[in-house]
Amino acid sequence: MELLTLYNALLRRKWIIIQSVVLFTLAGVLLALLLPKNFRTSSRVLVSTSDSSLSILNDLGLGEIAAGLSNTDDIENKISLATTRPVLDEVIWRLQLRDDAGKLYSSDELLVAGTFGELEAKPNISVTQQQGTDLLVFEAMAGDPEEARLLADTTVDVAISASQQRARQDTRNARLFIEEQLVVVRSEFDRALQQIADAQARQQVIDLDSELKAAIARLSELMLAYEDNTAAIEETRAKLAKQRAYQGRESVTQVAATTTAQNHEVAQLQDRLADLRQERDQELTQKTPEHPDIKELDTLIAQTEKDLGTALQSQHVMDPGVQALESQLAGLVQKGVAIDQSMQQTTAEFGTYPDKIRQMTQLKMAADAAETVYKSLEEQNYQIGVAESMLVSDMQLVEPALVPDRQYSPKLLVNTILGLLAGGVFGLGLAFLFEYVDDTVRTPEELGLVWEIPKLGVVPKFKLTGESRVIDHLATTHPIAEAYRTIRNGLMYASLDKPLRLIAVTSAVPNEGKSTFTINMGISFASEGKHVLIVDCDLRRPTQHRNFPTVSNHRGLTDVLTGKITVAEAVQETGVANLAILSSGPTPADPARLIESLRLRQLLLDLRKQYDVVIVDTPPCLVVNDSIVIGRAVDGLIVVVESGSTSRKLVAEMRNRFDASGLEPTGIVLNKLDFVTGGYGYYYKAYRRYGGEEHPQMRTDGLGGGTESGGAA
Repeated sequence: MELLTLYNALLRRKWIIIQSVVLFTLAGVLLALLLPKNFRTSSRVLVSTSDSSLSILNDLGLGEIAAGLSNTDDIENKISLATTRPVLDEVIWRLQLRDDAGKLYSSDELLVAGTFGELEAKPNISVTQQQGTDLLVFEAMAGDPEEARLLADTTVDVAISASQQRARQDTRNARLFIEEQLVVVRSEFDRALQQIADAQARQQVIDLDSELKAAIARLSELMLAYEDNTAAIEETRAKLAKQRAYQGRESVTQVAATTTAQNHEVAQLQDRLADLRQERDQELTQKTPEHPDIKELDTLIAQTEKDLGTALQSQHVMDPGVQALESQLAGLVQKGVAIDQSMQQTTAEFGTYPDKIRQMTQLKMAADAAETVYKSLEEQNYQIGVAESMLVSDMQLVEPALVPDRQYSPKLLVNTILGLLAGGVFGLGLAFLFEYVDDTVRTPEELGLVWEIPKLGVVPKFKLTGESRVIDHLATTHPIAEAYRTIRNGLMYASLDKPLRLIAVTSAVPNEGKSTFTINMGISFASEGKHVLIVDCDLRRPTQHRNFPTVSNHRGLTDVLTGKITVAEAVQETGVANLAILSSGPTPADPARLIESLRLRQLLLDLRKQYDVVIVDTPPCLVVNDSIVIGRAVDGLIVVVESGSTSRKLVAEMRNRFDASGLEPTGIVLNKLDFVTGGYGYYYKAYRRYGGEEHPQMRTDGLGGGTESGGAA
């Protein structure tokens, strides 16, 4: 049963699934036809596991240097290094890869094109290792086949160049270091020679006694200056301490005149404080200290004293006199440091005179050492230069990229298959979603779960050719005629004790097909030979007169109730044997008053005596209360529910409406039931075979031409 329910649900939502599949398939085909073509090609690079250049260096006697230059990068590192930003930026610059706006691509865009990048055929490069080998595959994609080839080969070229530069980086760094040291050692050697010449010249022309006396005199001057500077520092510190002590005595209640003169803000706050205190003293002559005005003044005085204290602190920090003393003190301290340094330097000079001869010896030794180091560095620089020229990259291009002869994407067949699959999955999901949220009543079983009243039968969903919605032209074996015959028999057996001759028909809301059901039910009774009258009591939206071209609504029920004409004058023949119609007539100003009148009840009772069956078409019961009123005056009340349209909530509300009024319908009819999607396709086919004829004008799938049953309200 679960599979059957699922199958019926898919049948009901088959158009959603079909439309989804068609839409996604067309989208896939259009994408394949409209998106720019993307071409892919690749180059292959061999990563060597040994370096022949190292053995050559060993043969040249440079084994120690060769041992420190072996390349230990594994393949994973080489893949990462081949896709670094400097490599990709160089590739972009060489090929001038630009977007539609003329801007060069970034390395991230070249490395990770993304979904939209591939759809737009943007250039893209990736590097992977061929499984089980030491080969690197440089795969490039672009919107032009030649551009894809150039992108792959250029990336390989730049990556190999970068690898070779990395291999030579150690030797280059060593050579640069040695060249820098050569400059330093050469400078030291020249300086040592110059120092020797200068020392020899000084010993020939300099008077050591005069230099010593001059040094002693200078040292005495420096000591005197140091003492004077120390005294000045102490004096300045005393003045600064005195000034700060003077500032410390200032407070909110005692502000110096100089501070008031220098700081305008302090003066304003002091004046404001005096005014507030004066105002408080005046208020105290008439008010107590607990008065709100006195408290407010106290708050203002406290705030002003706080602001004045803050202003005084700022004044003390920014006092020009204090700043001048601090600046003077800093200068004196700095001067003392300079004098002390000079004294130390002069004192140190005394130790140089005994060492003149020793100094000359040391200078000559330093010059010899510098010369030796310089020659050694020159020899090492030569050896490293030879090693650098011998080192090459361990990456070798073994297969250059070819120009692709066909596009890599988009692929029409793949897109079509993906569209079919995606459309099917999306359509099924959407169908299940709609089925899950669908609260409508579709089958008699579902209707019985909401309202447990007798089910008189079902009316299949059908369409008839032409504009008519009546079934008088159908054969007696037609499934629609048989459906109404079943309902008619159900009404005959619904009340064996009291024959149902006056019947009312209603529904929950408009457009459920109750009016069409009413006229066809009347035709079914008339085909049995009974004298039938259809009374259109839907005074707001009458529709019964539209079913027959010979019937008009110029006169009708409202004219009879108002006494303008008689019933005989209002009743109109339909052209169907034994079937007459009493149309609603002109729309009254107050339809509810006519419906609730005793005259309508009496009229219905009189019509019941004149006709074998009287069927009253009433308005929807959830829209107006007319059907409840009429239901009390008739023998039976039929409720019409549209399958697949009326929700369970509406049916439950209609049930509650009837329960509240104390009125129990005779039975319920499920209208517009789709036999195929409702799980009744087998019965429909069996009946058609049993009836012995096909009915092409009836389409249970709702796709036929003509008018659908129950189209009227």
